Amino acid sequence: MKLVNYYLKLENEVKGVLPFRWGVILFFLAFPISVFSQWQPSNATLNKADKILSQFFSSEYSKSAIDLNSNYFQIITSDSIIAYACLQQAPSKHDRFDFLAIYSSEMELLKLRVLAYRENYGGEIANQRWLNQFLTRPSKNVQAISGATISVESLKRAVSNLNRQMKKWYEEKS
Repeated sequence: MKLVNYYLKLENEVKGVLPFRWGVILFFLAFPISVFSQWQPSNATLNKADKILSQFFSSEYSKSAIDLNSNYFQIITSDSIIAYACLQQAPSKHDRFDFLAIYSSEMELLKLRVLAYRENYGGEIANQRWLNQFLTRPSKNVQAISGATISVESLKRAVSNLNRQMKKWYEEKS
């Protein structure tokens, strides 16, 4: 009820400029709907992720989305969950990059891979040797890369948040 009263008060204050209702309608028409929806990976990103998963798991497997996020999957062989795979995006300086994280069934990070990096500078974060640091140390202790500071910090933050999110989900599920 307070919101309705606030809206009516604002509407009375802006009379004559542009009818307030039309302003609200125009705002929501101009506001991108994608802000309210979840990121959907491209077919190229999905194909790269599938290729990495098939290289990582030598046996036959299937994957199905988990209830936390439609871009997070459980990897199943012989009716048992052997791992989890998460497709995510993180911001770089001007764009976003896609990455894949593979977790064991006990929520230990097994592999991290940058699938698509869309900037001219900072692509060094896709180096597998550098990415392996995330497997052996906390994200905050991962070494920086000269020229890729923004992307490095962004990936460190994204992986740290993903680790926390996945562990919380796993504990609640168990």
